[in-house]
Amino acid sequence: MTELAVEVSASELAADAERLMATLVADHVASALADRDPTLWGPGAEPEAARRLAWVGLPETSRPLLDTVAALRAELHADGIDRVVLAGMGGSSLAPEVICATARVPLTVLDTTDPGQVADALAGDLERTVLVLSSKSGCTVETDSHQRLFTAAFTDAGLDPAAHLVVVTDPGSPLQRAAQDKDCRAVLTSDPDVGGRYSALTAFGLVPAGLAGADIAGLLDDASAVSAE
Repeated sequence: MTELAVEVSASELAADAERLMATLVADHVASALADRDPTLWGPGAEPEAARRLAWVGLPETSRPLLDTVAALRAELHADGIDRVVLAGMGGSSLAPEVICATARVPLTVLDTTDPGQVADALAGDLERTVLVLSSKSGCTVETDSHQRLFTAAFTDAGLDPAAHLVVVTDPGSPLQRAAQDKDCRAVLTSDPDVGGRYSALTAFGLVPAGLAGADIAGLLDDASAVSAE
């Protein structure tokens, strides 16, 4: 078997990066993105891109969430509920996990069906626990499994599961309908035109992070400052 060695120097990579940056600047790509120009990705992608750039304006459009999250957190604390467990996979959990780790506020993230990690999450004080169920599609199998396990645990502990459940999902999803039927503590929806990997500043990122105690108002302020530059 013949081995092929490829060597690339740091200086070559730096030169390539500089050439690419110069092209991007010359083509005004950053300003076009800020203006939500769907032509950046070519004619074939334009129809989809036209409805996938709502994330650009999130530092402003997400501000109504601040009062909602603050009020919900105060309501939960008044009922003695101050431990936040987030059940979500991929884009539904990554951003709030990073936000809370950066802010050094406690957030238990359940993004796996590993029995040990699930058991650890269930082992906390359930009377003080709110489970944030986070799923864009509203039919994520793992998240639904977490919901069923916690619902059973809350019930076994003599607690009303609905009072300990907060749902974050897209409008009209199966999860939204089920949560409303169960009269869950809160059901918050996000802009369906923001993809999951771009949802850090939507309800998917801000609700669990804000309930856990992170400064989400400051986060939006910082994002606004950067986008204005």
